[in-house]
Amino acid sequence: MSGRKAYTCVQCRLKKIKCDRHRFCGQCKKRGEICEWPPNGVPLENEGSIPRSSASPTRAPVVPRRARHQSSGSTPPTVDVPHTVAHAEQLDHSILNDPRGEPVGWGFGSSKTPRRAFPFDSAGSRTDYMVTADLMRALPSRAESDTLLRVYLERVEWIHHPLHLPTFLAQYNRFWNMDVARRCETVHARWLALLYIALCLGDHFSDDELTTDPTLETRLVTACEDTLAYSDFLNQPSTETIQTIICLNIYLNNKNRVTAAKSLLGTAIKMAICMGMSRIPDEGPTSNEQDLIDREIGRRLWWSLVCQDAYTASNSGFSYSINLAHSSTGYFANVEDEDIRSGSHYHSRPMSEITVSTYHLCKINFALTVRSFIDAVNANFPDASYEEIMRLDAQFRSVYNDLPVPLRPDLPQAFELSFAGSRRYLVEQRIFMGITLHNRVMRLHRSYMVRGYDDDRYAYSTKVCLESAYATLELVKQSPQTLCRWWVVMVHVWTSGLIISADLVKGVSDVDIRRKQRDGVRMAISLLEPISRTSPVASRGVKVLKALLDTDDAQLQPRKRKRVDEQPSNIAPVHNAISSMTDLEQLLRDVTSSIPTTAYTAPSSEIVNEQTLEFWQSLFQMNQW
Repeated sequence: MSGRKAYTCVQCRLKKIKCDRHRFCGQCKKRGEICEWPPNGVPLENEGSIPRSSASPTRAPVVPRRARHQSSGSTPPTVDVPHTVAHAEQLDHSILNDPRGEPVGWGFGSSKTPRRAFPFDSAGSRTDYMVTADLMRALPSRAESDTLLRVYLERVEWIHHPLHLPTFLAQYNRFWNMDVARRCETVHARWLALLYIALCLGDHFSDDELTTDPTLETRLVTACEDTLAYSDFLNQPSTETIQTIICLNIYLNNKNRVTAAKSLLGTAIKMAICMGMSRIPDEGPTSNEQDLIDREIGRRLWWSLVCQDAYTASNSGFSYSINLAHSSTGYFANVEDEDIRSGSHYHSRPMSEITVSTYHLCKINFALTVRSFIDAVNANFPDASYEEIMRLDAQFRSVYNDLPVPLRPDLPQAFELSFAGSRRYLVEQRIFMGITLHNRVMRLHRSYMVRGYDDDRYAYSTKVCLESAYATLELVKQSPQTLCRWWVVMVHVWTSGLIISADLVKGVSDVDIRRKQRDGVRMAISLLEPISRTSPVASRGVKVLKALLDTDDAQLQPRKRKRVDEQPSNIAPVHNAISSMTDLEQLLRDVTSSIPTTAYTAPSSEIVNEQTLEFWQSLFQMNQW
């Protein structure tokens, strides 16, 4: 080694960028890397103007993974993330190492300091995994946390209901009543990760201006990831970790990180199986009452994973991960959370009696029918037979007809939307049940929709696709401010808009029908526009639907100049109508290529398949989505 002194850290020297010469330099801090200095390095803290006693790393607000590497020189080397894996889908904050950077391990002499990112952070010699002051630095104040948690409980928890609320709220209150030192002795990091993602979702789904910090949501999800890594969650699966992943996936899907969400879902499924959630015995006289809450929440989480696995199978290669033939866990009980207490047995209520669990029990039969659809597609990939499509159509409708009355949006209800009170979640759950039915019907039939215009054998598919598209838009219109915050609802809205657009450009001649079609497309646009400012998917959907309307306008203009007596007053003659799948694909290609790109250009990290021409075409194919 040369006797010359080094005035830049190893990472900045390799990247040939300016180093600010702090022991933990700003460039490394910004990239989330370990700042390493060679033996002959001279950071500012080592110069005579600054006493050595003050030489300590500058820490970011949440730096558990960096802090461990800095303080532990005895951590054994670990295998770095493979280069091919590093190119996989990224979480918002470095789920894997940056593939553009240098190799993750750099050392001098015979030593090598490993540098890993979430979720592959090494636990080193740590054994207790309790929270640290560093992990808690991203926490908002108690008052702000209470507000965010209240939003989560009112607007988000109902969708999957992963928490046993009496237990979680008791833990939450105890946490805030402890001082920092006591928390570090008694609170496990995996529980803090769960708290962070609940607060993050509270901020994400809150009304505008609830908080004055625009970076809060990002800091909270980063803290969740850091805390998960600190808890060594891959080696130590737990109920809290599965709950955290379920909640984290809500956020990732809303941020268009669909592949990352599916990857974490697969991880949660394997964790649950390893923990025995797939084989939880039924309750009986000899069951241990002290573990009753764990068993019941385990059942709820297991079936939540089964449902999510089924619903994501169609965009996961038409393959689900859970083999129910290898599972013996029964359904969870139709009870309120307050009914589930340690040391006390409980009894499931009739399904006609609505509890916080009823909606989630009803979702299971829909999910099982979706699994049958996946099986039908794979039996003759990529197309399911029309006989199977019709059988599944009847099965979906049967499941829907068996729903309890309060979960049927097509039936009169005992309460108005504005008077739901503490059971406000029933409003969204009821609408979601209707959306689920109509989305599944569209999903079943849309590959046959275009054929139905010219082949009477498939005319039913054309009819029900359009009926479900209009019904979906009407359901979402009941509560657009809430429902359009959900990525999955947004997808269903522009899918419905496109199906109606396809019918419009098909060329129906009746003026009243065309007016209904155009009104339907405009409704889809009006539902998507408020969220299009922040969502590239919604923005793309709005532009495509508007372009399709413009295409129809262009075709109508020449006809309006014709003499009235050339055609009956209620007829609008149509030329260049869509008569085949090829015609529809060509129209979509023309429309997509004509859309200006200056209005909204999504960052490359946000561009997903849903924004491509191929996706729009695939809406009418069996083997996509």
